[in-house]
Amino acid sequence: MAKKKIVKPVPVFQLGDYVRILHTEWPRGRIVELRGPLGPGGAEIYRVRIGGKRDPMYTEVRGDQLELAPPDS
Repeated sequence: MAKKKIVKPVPVFQLGDYVRILHTEWPRGRIVELRGPLGPGGAEIYRVRIGGKRDPMYTEVRGDQLELAPPDS
């Protein structure tokens, strides 16, 4: 019997990337934590900080709900 090869999913986004959350009105945010494959079907989960350093808001989002945003927009 042949051995099965286990393929680990590679994260699409990196720590510190600026992203926009699709289908929301929120401004761009920054990825502050890579949570891992915790979503349905092993989807990658990212923790995103939205807002400034003074009073930020944090949310956890699946990778397929994010898009890269330019850092100076």
